[in-house]
Amino acid sequence: MYSIDNFSKRLQLDFTDVSCREKLLTEWSEFIFIVCSGLAESVVAAACSRVGQRVLHVDRRSYYAANWASFTFTGLLTWIQQHQVNAALYMYITELIIVFLSQEDEEEAKSPDPPNTTEEEKGVDEDAAAETSEEQSAGKFGTEFHVKNRFFTVADLQLPDSGEEEETEETAGVEQPTRKKISYAHLVKEGRRFNIDLVSKLMYSRGSLVDLLIKSNVSRYAEFKNVSRVLTYRHGNIEQVPCSRADVFASRQLSVVEKRKLMRFLTSCVEETEQQQAYNGQPYLEFLRDQKLGENLEHFLLHSIAMVTEDAPTEDGLAATRHFLRSLGRYGNTPFLFPVYGLGEIPQCFCRMCAVFGGIYCLRHSVHCLLVDKDTNRYKCC
Repeated sequence: MYSIDNFSKRLQLDFTDVSCREKLLTEWSEFIFIVCSGLAESVVAAACSRVGQRVLHVDRRSYYAANWASFTFTGLLTWIQQHQVNAALYMYITELIIVFLSQEDEEEAKSPDPPNTTEEEKGVDEDAAAETSEEQSAGKFGTEFHVKNRFFTVADLQLPDSGEEEETEETAGVEQPTRKKISYAHLVKEGRRFNIDLVSKLMYSRGSLVDLLIKSNVSRYAEFKNVSRVLTYRHGNIEQVPCSRADVFASRQLSVVEKRKLMRFLTSCVEETEQQQAYNGQPYLEFLRDQKLGENLEHFLLHSIAMVTEDAPTEDGLAATRHFLRSLGRYGNTPFLFPVYGLGEIPQCFCRMCAVFGGIYCLRHSVHCLLVDKDTNRYKCC
């Protein structure tokens, strides 16, 4: 992508030469200025550049995608520190990072003996102590968050496994493997192996955004993956949501009668009927209860398939359910796609297309003013 240095070369101007001022003002008037590199701004920039317009895209930040950006763990901590002016946001993310620590600390406090440190954990601590740059960052933020020497685990969440066998008498006496604890220093050290999105969203495989990525040929600039399964939290457990026909009949959370009811209901949702229209304006939950589906199916359909609130109108709930069903099977077992390297890749892909067709990008630059010619009522420069 073009930087501010490339900008002067492309216009064939010497910014130190005063005689180039008039030519510079003329060149500026031919550009379309776009401020901020969020998703909407990036799409507009790519569209303008694609049809032959001259685009200058500026952003005061040092990264692309604005509030749609994706960060490594260390990058997220830096972003939090830069936004400490918002105390509520700072405290919320701080609590989010240490939310898994409380229960582990309570268990250790109740135990009369100190927790055993395995050789693997010792190796992690030794490796963490040997690090220079990343460890300094870990110590810095570890002091602020008070989690430098604490451990957390997410093994308390019992995730369903489609290939998991029920416990038998043979496996009942087998000792379960010890849960692996992750130190904060280790988390910072491995922080480049995953990304964290500022905006957490998934894309329907037959949604408008996916169609735009395909039609504009922007999809070639990124890699996508299908979500392997959809989970829901209910009665203190995390359960898998049956999406396809195979999932419905393989589900252990549903009885045989519930499986038939669910398949019958999903089949009836494909097309709108007069019976469904009679519930327009009424809550979707009331419509589901009148279908006598049961509490289990009502939860799955309302919160995990339609993904609407209990007071959402029936027409909205049915439309969301149809959209879910239409997106099934296009790229995988679930209707959702996500960029492999984070949602921040989407705006960057459109920025990349804009640059390919001649767009100029200037990060860490802000627009301070706009000069307008009184005679022609057109801007000269900014």
